[in-house]
Amino acid sequence: MSSFLFHPATTFVVGAVIPIVVIGILLNSCTPPNTSAATVGHYKDQLSRSTSTGPAPDSRMEKEGIERFTRFLQNVNKADYIRENTSKVYAPDAFLNDTLATHHGAAEIEAYFLKTAESLQEYNVTIDDVARSGSDHYIRWTMVLTAKALSGGTPVHSTGISQVRLNSAGQVVMHQDFWDSGENFFGKLPVAGGVIGFIRKRLQ
Repeated sequence: MSSFLFHPATTFVVGAVIPIVVIGILLNSCTPPNTSAATVGHYKDQLSRSTSTGPAPDSRMEKEGIERFTRFLQNVNKADYIRENTSKVYAPDAFLNDTLATHHGAAEIEAYFLKTAESLQEYNVTIDDVARSGSDHYIRWTMVLTAKALSGGTPVHSTGISQVRLNSAGQVVMHQDFWDSGENFFGKLPVAGGVIGFIRKRLQ
């Protein structure tokens, strides 16, 4: 029995298994709590808060508000443009959730986009479609970007939809994005991308 316990093969297996078990325990202890219900509740709370009907359908104010927003989406890689236009596009008390982060107020949103612009090497957004349902506007877009931290600096392609509500002045009061940030952002990060890829394969 002792010869088995101290056999080189046994020692190797134990030496390999123990670190894996320890790493698994550590990762499990670092797993954040499930806050999905709170996230959905926060989104629905923002919907109830931004009940303004906004500009009249097909009015000049509505068209200008959506045009300002779509131009802004296409220029979030330009710091000067962000500084000059954020307060024109977003209301002072605006809400933004792009699935990566949540921000409140035009000043906070501006700071977030300025930080984003610093990380981008190349960036292009194509507006594919704009539709309205009640007080909501849905902007469907295709995005291609490159950043040193993502996918080794190679272009990352993604599609998504922005849900936008405007106030009576045509400014954005609520901006909620819907896109696969797990695949197109976290999945392109070193280490994290490998873990996400492994999980996705296990689920297929």
